[in-house]
Amino acid sequence: IYDEFDGVDKPEQIKYFIKHAIEEYGVTYVLLAGGLKSIFYAKARDDPNQGSRDWYVPVRYNNLYDNPQYPLNSEEPLHDPGCISDLYYADVYRYNETSEQNEFESWNPNGDDYFAAWRHPIAENDTDLDYRPDVSLGRLAFRNRLEVKNVVDKIIKYETTELNSEWFEKMTVIGGDGFLDQERLEIAWDTNELPTGKYIIYAQSTNEDNISGPIDEVDVLVDKTKDSAVTFNHDDHLLMDDFPNYPARPIATVTSPSCGDILGSTNVSSKPGDGDAYLNERLGWADVDYIDEIMYIRGKSYDPRPYGVTTDMHVWVENEDGMIVFDQYVNDLEMYYEGEWVTGERLLNGGGGALYYMPENFTRDILWPSNGRLTGPHDVIHALSEGAGFVFFSGHGSPNVWANHYPGVPGNRQHGDVEGLSVTGISIWPGMRSRPLAPMNKIKNYDKLPVAVVGGCHNGMFNVSMIPCLLDIQNKHNMHSYGTPIPSCFCWNLVKLRGRGAIASIGNTGYGYGVPGKDCTSLGLDGGICIEFFKQYGTNGHEVLGDAYIQTQNAYVDQFDMEFMDHAKSLTQWVLFGDPSLMLGGYE
Repeated sequence: IYDEFDGVDKPEQIKYFIKHAIEEYGVTYVLLAGGLKSIFYAKARDDPNQGSRDWYVPVRYNNLYDNPQYPLNSEEPLHDPGCISDLYYADVYRYNETSEQNEFESWNPNGDDYFAAWRHPIAENDTDLDYRPDVSLGRLAFRNRLEVKNVVDKIIKYETTELNSEWFEKMTVIGGDGFLDQERLEIAWDTNELPTGKYIIYAQSTNEDNISGPIDEVDVLVDKTKDSAVTFNHDDHLLMDDFPNYPARPIATVTSPSCGDILGSTNVSSKPGDGDAYLNERLGWADVDYIDEIMYIRGKSYDPRPYGVTTDMHVWVENEDGMIVFDQYVNDLEMYYEGEWVTGERLLNGGGGALYYMPENFTRDILWPSNGRLTGPHDVIHALSEGAGFVFFSGHGSPNVWANHYPGVPGNRQHGDVEGLSVTGISIWPGMRSRPLAPMNKIKNYDKLPVAVVGGCHNGMFNVSMIPCLLDIQNKHNMHSYGTPIPSCFCWNLVKLRGRGAIASIGNTGYGYGVPGKDCTSLGLDGGICIEFFKQYGTNGHEVLGDAYIQTQNAYVDQFDMEFMDHAKSLTQWVLFGDPSLMLGGYE
């Protein structure tokens, strides 16, 4: 290829070869067979546009410099300085409206030597790319002969399996609460005329079935001779007697003021960061405000059970004699557990979850924190070991781990996180070590192999190797490993396992953007593109893996504005690890 085809670099030479194969042989499926050359040490990127030197099959990097609204911390100016995009190889042509003919799609229309640039500090934006794949393209990111043998053996056995075996007609979904989308409360307690003394703030929530939860209590001192001291506290995980056992009764918690605070003569305003109050920097739900002797009581209210959305919150204040001095109801508060809706069976705001679009004859195996079936890796390993035709994870991730949150993200992410599965339990951080050392290897679903769609950040980032990951403790080199020596990314590791794991997987090489709240199934991005894949298989009947994949990509371009960078990135970083010609479920 490199001798016969021109190009500015090896990825472009390969792309010109694919163009030749389309035009000469009518090729519709393309399989890239090769990844990095070593699990121990390999250079991921040679220059801003490519990785070639340490790759069996080179990769193209886009140059989309993102700073998305969700799910990231807005204090950081940069997150992914470009990520791998195999869509580059599949998007061979663009339509020239002047000549009314197709022409080669270079992904570098302005010729500035930065491919697919957006918000790049020195490159012009490439906002008019085609984005439509012209072939169904997948990659098997082999690093050695053993991986080749293991995966090829799995594919051969899968395709000679009886069509639609009982185990295949099953879909396992694994989700949770993606974002803390608490509505901002404006419960204004006027303390101007109150005498000095201790007061107790009470809060309780009731769900749509008229079930009430525990009562939260916060004692404060009102004393206008003193300076005010008003703080934020996030401890709703302590309100449940048996946390984290779910489903549970509705939860109401007051986050400001906190126990022992002083409501005095001075104003207090502060904005807790996302490290203490997830998504507060965007939504302001946890802001602390005591202004002109009015205490704006803020907190959380939610219904921690499957599809629990609406609660009524009752807040009242009593003085030392037990007399109520303030009483207010806030009705119809909504909170959505995004990963559960995205994987689920119901419509929400015009868009269904993945199971909504699957055939009726498919068994549904639902692992959510809210139904008590997702409490840790053992639940995921057990479920996957039972076998399934499809698995769908929707949550948060890294090259090593997929995880999500308990309903309402109780106690913030440090208490509300629930790990689902990881490649390795090895870590330089004592608190992060887990056993077994290779949790994914515990999966025992021999010959009952699903297509795994993984929604989350960097689960498909297949440019990792152990030593660079071990050294990148502070993420200065964008390995997203924080010192964990990751041998291969989550998605590829599932596929390369011998005789088990997954027959194919799809995941993100960069940050997987999410949509908080009721639009999580309808506004695209990570959840939307994953749902679309199951719609293409389950509703539109595309039973070849690559057909379902390419139709998903084209449907995404049709539905969303690709001049919005978050949509462009969500599409270009979504990589298929598998044989695109694979007949799903095997042949008759």
